[in-house]
Amino acid sequence: MSARRIARELAVIIMPQLPKDKSRLDKMEFDLLLAKSVHILTDHAKQCLSEANGYLIKAQQELEEMELNHPDNARKIADVKGVNLTTTQFKEQVELLELALHLVSEALDIPEMALASDQHIERVSCKDCGKTTKVPLRKPSTNEIKIFVDELLSSYMDNRKIIDDIIGSIKSKWRIERMVSIDRDILRLACAEAFFMPDIPVNVAISEAVELAHRFADDKAARFINGVLGDLSKDAQDYRTTGELNLTFNQENEDTESGQNRTAPAGR
Repeated sequence: MSARRIARELAVIIMPQLPKDKSRLDKMEFDLLLAKSVHILTDHAKQCLSEANGYLIKAQQELEEMELNHPDNARKIADVKGVNLTTTQFKEQVELLELALHLVSEALDIPEMALASDQHIERVSCKDCGKTTKVPLRKPSTNEIKIFVDELLSSYMDNRKIIDDIIGSIKSKWRIERMVSIDRDILRLACAEAFFMPDIPVNVAISEAVELAHRFADDKAARFINGVLGDLSKDAQDYRTTGELNLTFNQENEDTESGQNRTAPAGR
């Protein structure tokens, strides 16, 4: 995972805890918020691993029950033989394994691993000759991540009111105050990047926001965020060129497909 993607995840977690006045956010408080956000993601990773283990145990138990309950093993206790599975039974077990693998993958993709050090040594063995070679692999540095988190949050806090006005100008049936909080924070962060951080391409800001939605919310949230930011992409490009915002506010913001009807996943 890149340093900037790690920083975006940490920034999204920190955002609800930010003071309204940027001057109140000193270095010590920032470091505490950063450490707390890493701890939250670490707990999430542990939960994913626990759930993955649960799926594996369930698959093992179901397979054992199929063997024990099969007519060929009805009167056998010590010498239980393997049995054939129907395609339906096989697919059910594969689905459990896929769920477990997905959770393990998500658990491994946490910032704390990348925050540990700038580089580590990986031993790679040749399958043909058996020779082992040490390969240095670079990890994103703690400082690199912290700097970008600070840039993201500073860009948002310096332009908080304008960013909310930008989101409020979208021609949709949503009100910013009625959005699910995680959706709103992802949109705010993406707008901070798209409008006020010109070194980041607008399309990158949008795609990274969609990735955040997939990770912290759900597919519906990702589609919503992609749509909103797609509507704002031209405005962002124009602002970068002219330095002027031309916002047209929608006066008919009545939620019919309201974000308040979706609940953000607990603990995220």
